[in-house]
Amino acid sequence: MTDLDATATHFVEAGIALLVAQPQKILERGLRIEDVVHEADSSTATFFRKFDTKADFLAAVVEHLSRTPPPTDVHDTVRNQMTNSSGSIRAAVSALVAHYYSAIIDRKGSTATLLDHVFNGPGSAALGGSYRVRDDAVLEAFEALFDPDGGTFRRPFTARSFAVTVNAVIDGFRIRSRVDASSVSADVMSDAVLAFLGAVVDTSGHHQHLDDVVKQAGVPVETRPLPRDPRAAIVTAARDEFGKRGYFMTRMDDVADIAGVPRAACKTLFPTKPSVIVAALQNRFDGLRESVADDQLLGLAELTILHNHMLRCAQLTADELEFMDALLVAVAHDTYGEPEGLISIKEKLNLPAIIAPVIARGQDTGVFRTSSTPFDLAAGITNTLLMRCFTRRQNSPQDNARFVGELLLDGLSAR
Repeated sequence: MTDLDATATHFVEAGIALLVAQPQKILERGLRIEDVVHEADSSTATFFRKFDTKADFLAAVVEHLSRTPPPTDVHDTVRNQMTNSSGSIRAAVSALVAHYYSAIIDRKGSTATLLDHVFNGPGSAALGGSYRVRDDAVLEAFEALFDPDGGTFRRPFTARSFAVTVNAVIDGFRIRSRVDASSVSADVMSDAVLAFLGAVVDTSGHHQHLDDVVKQAGVPVETRPLPRDPRAAIVTAARDEFGKRGYFMTRMDDVADIAGVPRAACKTLFPTKPSVIVAALQNRFDGLRESVADDQLLGLAELTILHNHMLRCAQLTADELEFMDALLVAVAHDTYGEPEGLISIKEKLNLPAIIAPVIARGQDTGVFRTSSTPFDLAAGITNTLLMRCFTRRQNSPQDNARFVGELLLDGLSAR
C-alpha cells in the first residue's frame, strides 16, 4: 500500500467520511474536491500539492479503505481474559464479544468495509490482505483459548476454514445490525461463536469428524430396520468413513452404525477393515486380470498390454480412491495388527501379480531386461503408477498412466 503523510491521509479520511455519511449525495454529485477540502478544513492548493489529479486521490481513498491495522497482543488479551474468567471458555468468549461488539457493528466501520468490497471487487489483493490479517487474529485467539489443554479441529475443518468461518459470522452480524439492530446483540453473537466452537473443536484427542457431533444428536441407528443388502450398506458406509477419516481412524463399529447394521452382524460379515477393502475391490481386480488375459489371447505385444493395464489401474484408482488409499495404507502399515486380514488382502488384491507373467514372457522373448525378477519389475511399475495417481489427483487417469508409461516403459533417453 502507498504510504501517505499526515496531510494527505487527512484528505483521504475526509473523503471516506463523506462516502460513509452521504452515499446518496455522492451518487448524485460525485465525490467533489471542494467538498473534501471543506470536510478536511483545508485548501484546494494544499490538496493539489498532495495529489496531482483527482484520479490519484480517488485511488488513495479506495486503497485506504482496505487498511486493516494488525491486532495487537491478541494472544495475551485472550489469555488474560481466560485468567479473569477462571479458565471458563464460555465466560471468556462472552466477555470478549461484549467488549468488542460495539466496534464490530460500528456503522461507519461497517459502511467502509462494504464500500471496500464494492470499489476493490473480487480478487483484490488489498482485500485479501485484510482478510488474512483477520484470519491470523482468529487463530491467535483460538490458540490462546485452548492453551494449555489443546484442541484440534474436527474434520473436514482446518485452521484456515475455521478462521474464515468465524470471520464470516462476524461479517454477518455487522451487516444484519445495519438493517435490524434489534435482532442481534453481543449475547446472540457470543452464543453463535460458542456453538460453533462446540461443534468444530475436539478436545478429546480422538481425531473426531464433524459427523460425530451430528450423530450424537440423532436417533440411535440400531433402531432402524436391517438394510435389504447389509454387505452393500457396510461397503458404502466404509467408503464414506475411509474418505473422511482415513484408514487408521475408521472404526468398524462406526461403519456398522452408519450402515444401520448391528455391530455383531457387521463383525460376522466383515471381521476386519481389510476384509471390507477386499469385498469392495475384488470384482475390479478380477476385471483387471480378465482384461490382461484377453490382451494376451488377442496376441497384443507385451508393451501394449502393460500400457493398457496401467491405464486401467489409473482409472480404477480414480474410481475407487477411498478404498485404494485404504488398501495401500493397510498393506504398508498393518503388518502385525491384522495378520489374517493382510494375508487375505495380499493374496486377493495383488496388483503386481496380474502383470508379472506378461513381464516374464517379455523377458523370455528379449523385450524386457532380465536383471530383476518379473514380480520385482511388476511391483516397481505398480507402485510408481499408484504414487503418481495419489500425488497428482487433479490429473486425469489417462495423463497419469501416460506419464508413468513413458517414463518406465519407454525410458528417459531421446530416440
